[in-house]
Amino acid sequence: MYRRLVAFSLSVAFVALVALVIPLGLAVRDLVRSEEITHAADHARVVADAWEKAWQRASAKATSDDTVRMPKVDIPPGEGVVTLLPPAKPPVGAPVDPRADQVIHAARKGQSANEDVGDLAFSSAPAILDDKTGVVLVTVTSEEMREGLAGRLAVLGGVSVALLTFAGVAAWLLARRTARPILELAQAADAMADGDLTARAQSSDIKEVQDVSVALNRLASRVQELLDDERANAAELAHQLRTPLTVLSVDLDGVADPEVRARLEEDVLALQRQTDEIITAARRSQREGLRAQCDAAEGVRDRAAFWQVLAEDQERSATVTVPEAPVWVRLAADDLTTLLDILLQNVFLHSPEGTAYEISLGARAEGGATLVVRDYGTGFTQGDGAQRIGSTGLGLSIAERLSEASGGRLDWQNDHGAVVVVTLGAPTD
Repeated sequence: MYRRLVAFSLSVAFVALVALVIPLGLAVRDLVRSEEITHAADHARVVADAWEKAWQRASAKATSDDTVRMPKVDIPPGEGVVTLLPPAKPPVGAPVDPRADQVIHAARKGQSANEDVGDLAFSSAPAILDDKTGVVLVTVTSEEMREGLAGRLAVLGGVSVALLTFAGVAAWLLARRTARPILELAQAADAMADGDLTARAQSSDIKEVQDVSVALNRLASRVQELLDDERANAAELAHQLRTPLTVLSVDLDGVADPEVRARLEEDVLALQRQTDEIITAARRSQREGLRAQCDAAEGVRDRAAFWQVLAEDQERSATVTVPEAPVWVRLAADDLTTLLDILLQNVFLHSPEGTAYEISLGARAEGGATLVVRDYGTGFTQGDGAQRIGSTGLGLSIAERLSEASGGRLDWQNDHGAVVVVTLGAPTD
């Protein structure tokens, strides 16, 4: 947007400048031609005065019986080519162009005249020679009429460049002032997308941007309220569920039949695990989303080391294969930890002690990663969904939802034990 505003402003300024410069250039050209013709007219008048003085001197020397001959006229320097047209005698000087007849006719009547015929311009002045009238004709070529035009056009071009530079600076400042609140608004939206719901858009003096900022801040506040309510409800749910479960666990001690007590204890333990999984999922401070991302390699190494202590205590052989380079996936680090803990807890709860397990992580060519958790235990039961003996399958259900939220999927199968294959999507830019 920033570049588009600058480009648009410069385009408008350039078009306006061109529309102004072309007429100005034509006007300067006409002005220069007019000035050159004026100079030619002045030159014609100066020559006419010189001719009149020379004629008067020649007349003063002649007797009454003599005929005054055409005197020699010292033509002063000036614009154009000079032609003298004495009365009833051939022209003296340059040939006369037929297109100059009109200005010559005007001068014979005692009037100075100018005419521009395009490639030539003519200026005439009458010369009073006793009782007759001579004509001074000055012819100016188009090249002579362009003298001084280049310099003036250069000045006009310099002014145009200066104006265009000024327009560019003004456009840059205006675009910067306009784009800054929009960029700040985008940064606030990105921060919210990354999970920082305390981020707020700054106020702007641009009404449309201000309206969007107010709406975005209102939305962020509402989302924060909903999350706070959700966490409060989760805490209340935890209290309401765990209290009767604790009481029920205590009451189980009063059951006399060992077999019944063991079965009830197993059921209560399963219910406690299910409750813990629900509360853990509900109280997570972050949620998976389009902007979530983390290094899956680092996360797998961290959780594998965490569970390694328990594996050594249960004499389990653990094989962990993780790339050295980062493997970025579209999942928050807390969500990846939850997913790994669910899969590894599934291994430790539903396979006998001493059972070996493997964890492998590999980067996908199209981005994201493939995570495989395998154990050599009893495997999954056959039925709807991924369930194991003594499990409700809720944990794997949460893991499946997390994998799908990242843009991937979760698959499971039995192959000399339980095998869970999780595909994690690549983070978005």
